[in-house]
Amino acid sequence: MKRLILITDHYPYTRGELPFVQPELAVTCQHFEVSVICKSPAEKQEYPLPPGVKLYHYHKDATVGEKIRNLFGCLLDGNYYRSVFGKEHAKGSWRAREAEVRNFRLSAHLFRKYLRDEGFFDRIEHTIYYSYWYNYGAMALALEKQRHPRMRIITRTHGYDLYNERSPAGVQPYKRFMDRHMDAVFFVSRRACAYYKKHFATQDNGHYQLAYLGVPDNGLNPPGKGEEISLFSCSNVIPIKRVGLLVEALSLLPGRKIRWVHAGGGSQEEAVRRLAEEKLGGNPEVSYAFLGAVPNEEVIAYYKSTHVDLFLTASETEGGTPVSIMEAFSFGVPAVGTDVGGIPEMINAGTGFLLSANPTPQEIAAAIAAYADAPAAKKTALRSNARQMWHASFYDKANHTRFASELEKL
Repeated sequence: MKRLILITDHYPYTRGELPFVQPELAVTCQHFEVSVICKSPAEKQEYPLPPGVKLYHYHKDATVGEKIRNLFGCLLDGNYYRSVFGKEHAKGSWRAREAEVRNFRLSAHLFRKYLRDEGFFDRIEHTIYYSYWYNYGAMALALEKQRHPRMRIITRTHGYDLYNERSPAGVQPYKRFMDRHMDAVFFVSRRACAYYKKHFATQDNGHYQLAYLGVPDNGLNPPGKGEEISLFSCSNVIPIKRVGLLVEALSLLPGRKIRWVHAGGGSQEEAVRRLAEEKLGGNPEVSYAFLGAVPNEEVIAYYKSTHVDLFLTASETEGGTPVSIMEAFSFGVPAVGTDVGGIPEMINAGTGFLLSANPTPQEIAAAIAAYADAPAAKKTALRSNARQMWHASFYDKANHTRFASELEKL
């Protein structure tokens, strides 16, 4: 059996990629002898791995000597200069960009040394190297492939590791260099793939493949009773998620009986709670609840037990196709969402209501009202279409099986 070496940032030491990596790994370990190398700084493993999967833990703080050697290495590295001074970066501080590129290079070289010292490059003919994120882990593999051209290396890319705008320094270091050495780059949305091809691609289109993530089948959301509009949202309560916009929108729906529940916590949680009390607290027709940060199991249990008419998101940015929408669709719940990231690949006139990228509260309120006023047949069609969209594009077992097949072709 061929070997697959998977490089993660968090799983299984912390939750991080758990909802994505764990179900994928359950399938790939049936096709490959899998080893996971986790780069988490955490010391304790929190989550189990499938039987037979080997685990390695990497975490290293660079010494002063290693930093100095890397600095001199940068001076002789043409790709360093292209990353710092090239045109493919967003606006930002030159100093921040230089530091980001320099530190990225250092992390990649240190990780490559670890991989070499631990013997991970001893059986390259029988191994696929897979970085779950397009970060310095992928860079380490690209560096080694310069010495071993027969290596097979791939990466996924999501959001922070793809878009220049998502980097604090406005730059995605060494992307063109890494791209030249990748056997395949897998994307979680079509929009992400198009962005990458425009900014970083150096190879033909066959190297760039769509590989949606997915969620399992947990059954259907129960039917509703009465005229109450049941709304659900699930995200961190942080600025880019714009949960406050949902509060503003609900305040614009007088005369409608509404129940809204939000799952997720974050830096703006208290501020959004105060806004809800101010805007919604005096309306007896509106009930709302903030569940705070809860395990995913509780979100699934909510969908199983409580009727939901619409899932809501006002997110400012998304790296791909949000798992929160996948979960709603899997239960047959249509969604209201913004035209960002891969959301337009999910929400259309048949599965919900697609908002503009920067919607007003009035626009969100109008979408909720449009659903509430729709005839029963339309609501039934939306719920059926959402479920069908999930089954066709975001069913985890099907997606991960296709992904494993693509890896076997390498």
